[in-house]
Amino acid sequence: MQSYTQERPLRCDIFCHVIDNFGDAGVCWRLARALSSEEGFKITLYIDDLATLARIAPGVVPSRRSGQTVSGVTVRGWEECLGRGPGDAVVETFGCRLPDAFEEAIAARIASGRPTAWLNLEYLSAEDWVEGCHGLPSPHPRLQATKTFFFPGFTQKTGGVLIERGLLEARDRFSPQDKAAALRSLGADPDSPFSLFFFSYPSAPVESLAASLAADPRPLQVLAAPGEAGRRLGEALRPLEAPQVSFRPVPAVAQDKFDRLLWCADALIVRGEDSFVRAQLSARPFLWTIYPQDENAHIVKLRAFMDRIAPSFLEPAGAIWREANLAWNENRWENRHWAAFRSASGALAAGGRRWAARLAGLGSLSRSLARQIKKELE
Repeated sequence: MQSYTQERPLRCDIFCHVIDNFGDAGVCWRLARALSSEEGFKITLYIDDLATLARIAPGVVPSRRSGQTVSGVTVRGWEECLGRGPGDAVVETFGCRLPDAFEEAIAARIASGRPTAWLNLEYLSAEDWVEGCHGLPSPHPRLQATKTFFFPGFTQKTGGVLIERGLLEARDRFSPQDKAAALRSLGADPDSPFSLFFFSYPSAPVESLAASLAADPRPLQVLAAPGEAGRRLGEALRPLEAPQVSFRPVPAVAQDKFDRLLWCADALIVRGEDSFVRAQLSARPFLWTIYPQDENAHIVKLRAFMDRIAPSFLEPAGAIWREANLAWNENRWENRHWAAFRSASGALAAGGRRWAARLAGLGSLSRSLARQIKKELE
């Protein structure tokens, strides 16, 4: 049997309900573009916050909810799915609840004898239970339709993470001259000996970070992404009068330029899911601001990830990285954490390259998702 992509483009609908601002939109937009450009799928992205998507996807017009094509992807407002039949595959992301009418349309399509793959793409996690849940069927409670749980992850028994073809090769070709030119374009100093990219939730101990940066006598350039946390960091640094620290707000960049922004830095503080994955693939030392959850559930997730990545680091750098990430997310950051983290940056970067190569060896989430869809359509 020929594959759908050989006979005709396989039609796939992706649904995105934006909760975590750029995180949800970022993952969905990256997945949509990869399935379109690398797998040959005909993608429609239904999203309830076009304004947020437009900030990372230039060309998207927030007021044009009825449909527009950007980077090979058809983008529509969430409500536009009503009255439109589902495609060959439907991917609901992060447990977003599809409209009842659309779920009924999926069941009707299946009942008519037309195979339809229905998947629920979950949040990324390194916890052990993910392997057992990846690929499990979930029968609908009232309709004759079943969707499949699909989990990103860090092992062969999960779906992996999103890695575009040639990404690591492009990273390795990024030269000092490329870095200098990119920093100039951002209004930053290309000659700074150490740059820290800062993109965090405001729940992090921002003022404590400012104090630790000011206490370190080594020159530092902070590249602060737009947002409340970046604004607070700048305000906290100002009265400390630390001449060795320069604070440079950088503009929001399109998603396809975000990796180059990370490659410009010597260390990163990132948040959410999409930026978290890109930080790992950049092979730069990073701190991850994980989204806070009740009963410290986010710390459990953080520890699970640290256990996965730990073998990539040599000691004592691994212990320094682990303690810094815990202190950052447990709101007990001290000057010594930054001093040790920066001093270990060379060893952490080497470990980061080993980890990024391991992730690439698992294959991309978009490829494993495409395989699952084609399997369910056989």
